[in-house]
Amino acid sequence: MRIGRIMIDTDNMTVEELKVLERKFRAIRCRKELAEDFASKLNTLVAEAKEAGFTFVDKDFGQVIMGNDFMVYDEKPED
Repeated sequence: MRIGRIMIDTDNMTVEELKVLERKFRAIRCRKELAEDFASKLNTLVAEAKEAGFTFVDKDFGQVIMGNDFMVYDEKPED
């Protein structure tokens, strides 16, 4: 099976192995969707604050935080 540029040999996998793979892919997808949702909400918050005349500033370095100036890092270890 080809997914983009990645090849996964599913021919020699058992049904149970495929089920495990499916569960892991689903869990990864859900975490990525959650991270995208958090980033979107933060971008919205930054934009709403700017419209209201507020600016988010890094307290240590003084950097003004704009939309997309950050990334969401998933700290949950994979099972």
